[in-house]
Amino acid sequence: MSRVSNPTKEAWILHALKKRRAEFLDCHSISAFVGTWNVNGRAPGSSDSLAQWLGFIPADSGQTALTALPELLVLGFQELDVRPEAFVYNNAVKDTEWTDAIEACMGTTQHAYRKLASKQLIGMFIMVYGRIDVAELVSDVQSTSIGCGIMGVVGNKGAVAVRLVYQDTPLCFVCSHLAHDAMQVERRNAQFHDLCKRLQFTAKDGGAPSAAADPLVPLSNSRSLAPFATVFDHSYLLWIGDLNYRLAIDTGDMADIMARGEHQSLLGLDQLRIAMMNKQAFAGFEEAEIRFAPTYKFVLGTSTYDEGRRPAWCDRILWWTRPGCEGGVRSISYDSVDSLVTSDHKPVRSQLELDVWKVNAECRQSVYLEVLRELDHYENECIPTATLDATTVDLGDVRFGQLVSKSLRMANSGQVPLEFGFVATPSRPHYAPAWLRITPDSGMLLPGESVDLSFSVLVDERTSAGLSTRAEDLSDILVLHLNRGRDYFVQVQGRYLTSVYGTSLDILVHCKKAVRTMTRDDFERCAESGQFSVPKCVWSLTDFLLHYALDRGYSLFYWPGDRSLAQQIRECLDCDLELNPDAILQWQGNAEDHVARTVVEEPIQLEIRQAAAAATTSATAAAAAPGGSRMSLTDQTLVPSTLNSMFSNMDMANAAHHHHPSTAEALERLSLDPWGVHPSYSHNRLSQAHIPDVPTTGNTEDMSNSLPASTTSSNSPPSLLGTESDLGDDDEDGGLTADDRTRAERDILPVPEATAAVAMSAAPHDSGIDTVAQCLASLFASLPEPLVPTELYDGCVEAGGVSRAAALEALEVLPPGNLNVLVYLLAFLREAIDRGATTTQRAAQVFAEALLRPPVGRVPSEND
Repeated sequence: MSRVSNPTKEAWILHALKKRRAEFLDCHSISAFVGTWNVNGRAPGSSDSLAQWLGFIPADSGQTALTALPELLVLGFQELDVRPEAFVYNNAVKDTEWTDAIEACMGTTQHAYRKLASKQLIGMFIMVYGRIDVAELVSDVQSTSIGCGIMGVVGNKGAVAVRLVYQDTPLCFVCSHLAHDAMQVERRNAQFHDLCKRLQFTAKDGGAPSAAADPLVPLSNSRSLAPFATVFDHSYLLWIGDLNYRLAIDTGDMADIMARGEHQSLLGLDQLRIAMMNKQAFAGFEEAEIRFAPTYKFVLGTSTYDEGRRPAWCDRILWWTRPGCEGGVRSISYDSVDSLVTSDHKPVRSQLELDVWKVNAECRQSVYLEVLRELDHYENECIPTATLDATTVDLGDVRFGQLVSKSLRMANSGQVPLEFGFVATPSRPHYAPAWLRITPDSGMLLPGESVDLSFSVLVDERTSAGLSTRAEDLSDILVLHLNRGRDYFVQVQGRYLTSVYGTSLDILVHCKKAVRTMTRDDFERCAESGQFSVPKCVWSLTDFLLHYALDRGYSLFYWPGDRSLAQQIRECLDCDLELNPDAILQWQGNAEDHVARTVVEEPIQLEIRQAAAAATTSATAAAAAPGGSRMSLTDQTLVPSTLNSMFSNMDMANAAHHHHPSTAEALERLSLDPWGVHPSYSHNRLSQAHIPDVPTTGNTEDMSNSLPASTTSSNSPPSLLGTESDLGDDDEDGGLTADDRTRAERDILPVPEATAAVAMSAAPHDSGIDTVAQCLASLFASLPEPLVPTELYDGCVEAGGVSRAAALEALEVLPPGNLNVLVYLLAFLREAIDRGATTTQRAAQVFAEALLRPPVGRVPSEND
């Protein structure tokens, strides 16, 4: 288990381990004698004087038990060698002299100690001894030195250091000599930080030091991956030496203060204490209470302060403990030795008690893992958790335009409130595909609460492109994220039943068989097999309406169809099945309170239908014969037999054998009368129908308000079939002919479109016919791209504002397939209008967006 990296968690773990340290740590205390002395380049004095400094050396060593002696002896010296050649050549020779002197002053006690390490840098010298009975417990002893004097590198100032591991406790000892002079306090602070950074210890094998500074944390989980250790990578750091911090201000007559023994009052002016308090240097270090007089500066050979210098506590002994080891160092004594007068400094000494330990590594690892598991348990109780009754949402069969919804229940199974939300992934900017909606997609639940997540799928013209050709699957994996908790993965899957609805026109004209049965490879290969002039599904719907609606005088595009019947018709188109008139005409199904209705003087009998079906069969056989006029699926524009006379001389696709008309020429032959009402619905029909009174003059808004809602439109779509002025005033631009004007004046006065719409709404209709007409309109509306591609939208809108001729010219760039279908559709609508089955404005309202549609995201303006 890896160590956690959160500082707050680390602190909690250390606190928990500290309470259980007795389970894996064998702790005990040792004594360490620590001394420091700036000897001012003088030779060692007598053994008796040095013995006074050490203090623990008995007069008769035989009377002192070995265990009464300190386990560790640490002595530091400054200005040990002040010869000029020592600075130039760095060839210190005084270390041996002082080592011999110290060992000599110990007498027979010296045999109780073994020298562990020593290090000299010009005038700085440190020696570390261990008592012989504990020396075997010491390992990984290393020493180093750094100069920070002249030019920042010369060893007249700097530090020497020794590190060792006592049992499993890493210790570090530093002896330093910092910049002198009372005014250089900032430089001393800077030298301290420089030494902390540059003093480093490296293991002999090039790896990290062999013992963890923190006894509570296993070494294998230590944060430090560097191949070296600084002075702070130890449990205890003892810092001794001539730190040269002085008094902050001149207090006047220092002799009188010292004579009266009031030196304690000067400690508040100590620069070192001020720096520690302000965290400018030695932050986090501790020092025993100072009860001795300043140790600098004395007249050589005396205990009298030099009147030319301000007394100060230059020589100090400090310690730092690693977090988690607080209280592991305790001072037993801390004083100076006034009897030694060979230097201008007095030596300082301290006896410290250190807590050291032996670690049972296996027990520590076991306790450590238990603490981590305990932390995980507490954290898990505070982590929001949820329970899902399933991780897969199966939507089943999905059809175009059909809304399918399934629910998934999520419950808050945790102890805290949870915030949830579906989130995006790097591969998709939105959390769900365009065909999917989730309600709610985010929210909050209190403990014990639950919510039903509704997954709704609707495939429309915006999302059907890839699904229609099976290039994409109706499936996805969603990410349900809990704030401060885990992520849940929900798989949504379904089976999209490929439909002609939502399939691009370019695909439909190439399909030779049912799209429902086509595979991805079939769609890729169908483009190579030649194309129809119009899709078979369009031909099936228009042909049905021509023979069962127009011939019987039914109205189109005014009444809503039956939803269940529409689904059956779509299935026939998708599966390439013929539309059965017996199953469609006089449909008796119910949908949204709409029942089949037929408003005619006499009901259409079954015999009439059968006769019409027989006539249709005969017409089909005639069309199959050479020279037949019946519509067929060929690579030319398909024209119903009833429209054949209009296009008898036109072949829209085979220009090599026939005259190829322009777009304008083809569309000019479809001039429509916007005011046209079929003669059979003129005076007699209008008088018999129940039509609300419509004023012939006055405010148009009042007139529209008096009509049924289905016959008015305050925001009617523009028509590509021509405007009122184009078709009513200019004969050359497709307006009313002279015969049309005469008929209109004789049979009916120029009736407003609203009145014509009322007349059509009162015309006979059949629910089955209404449904087929609705399927035709929705088929064109479902095209991902309109008949006039969206990139031509701006050009067509601009041309339409100029003239009808300019609008026709703008369509010259239409692809052949789009042109064929456009001409075919307008031909059918022309025939329906001429026969009184609908009106120009109604046809434009229904098919406007199928013909011309603004780009996605653009809102049509009033000018458009």
